[in-house]
Amino acid sequence: MSVWLRILALLFAIPVSLPMLTGGQERDTVANHEPSSSNNQEKVSGESDFRALADFSFTDGVAALVKAKQSWREQRSCVSCHTNGWGLAAQPIIDPRSEEVVAGRVFAQQYLTKFIDGDEKPHRQYGSVEGMVATAAFLAMSDARSGKQIHPATRKGLDHAWQLMDESGAWEDWLQCNWPPFESDAEFGPTLMLVALGELKEITDLKWQDKSAVQRLSNYLTNNPPQSLHAKTMRLWAGQSWPKLVPEINKNKWCQELQEAQALDGGWSMASLSGPSWKRDGGEGQTTSSEAYPTAFVTYVLHKTGLATQKSVTDKGRLWLKKHQRKSGDWYTRSPRRDRKHYISRAATSFALMALAEKTTKAKPSPVK
Repeated sequence: MSVWLRILALLFAIPVSLPMLTGGQERDTVANHEPSSSNNQEKVSGESDFRALADFSFTDGVAALVKAKQSWREQRSCVSCHTNGWGLAAQPIIDPRSEEVVAGRVFAQQYLTKFIDGDEKPHRQYGSVEGMVATAAFLAMSDARSGKQIHPATRKGLDHAWQLMDESGAWEDWLQCNWPPFESDAEFGPTLMLVALGELKEITDLKWQDKSAVQRLSNYLTNNPPQSLHAKTMRLWAGQSWPKLVPEINKNKWCQELQEAQALDGGWSMASLSGPSWKRDGGEGQTTSSEAYPTAFVTYVLHKTGLATQKSVTDKGRLWLKKHQRKSGDWYTRSPRRDRKHYISRAATSFALMALAEKTTKAKPSPVK
């Protein structure tokens, strides 16, 4: 092959986005995050990938989550709901005295303040609305679960979130790029923030700005009915702190729907929680067999809120999770969008560990900053 042919082959082999060529900025999504060392081409787990029930290890699960969080911080330098965000909230519950509690919090605090204080300008996904709001919410949950008063960086993040909020009571610029369940509709942000503020008020008095935000967020959700069982579950979680959010008739109905959606094997499927905006590339429907993320998410929320009408519901969910821990220590979930980036497995691992933790109440104070 001639030199020129080699050069042309290399040029056509390297994907280059149009904004890069034109000097513009493309708003990034979780779809474009592909750390080189992570296993993004994961195969759908088969029975051979799972440990024997006798080999279940909570400690190995924690280690796998910490490794994934550290890798994301080092390679992507941001906070993402699919990867390290839920891990930030989970760490004080699953391993309250670990160094990772401090490391995760410090990273998130610095991520927030560098954009809020103007040291760095938002670009692509960095400093985006959903990233700033979600990071503030996860930090608020971490503050509450660590037994600490609200950290100054968390306070800055919440105040910034209220400035970004639209008159509707939501963040209308929240990225909706068909990466469910966190980037597919406008209501995940409001419910996440209500969950966070609900936990935060257990350790400190909320400012009047926070209370005003609670009212605006609640009004938005009241005026916009949930479009999926996942959204209903988030509202049930938030409603434990803000009872007016979910009328009693809806609470009972939605709890019944959740319990009826539980499969015979004790798990929940992605299809059972999905809504109209949950679309896989190519038009394929969501997976109908039990998977780790929906099982862990529902099991944790039902246990934490005490809404399961029978203890066997959550017991079966926990047993399913123990039976489906991978040999690597984590919990795999097929991407609800495409089969080459299964980032939701990180969120699945966070929720699985929270669901399996011996104590899901507020952790003992840890030496966090």
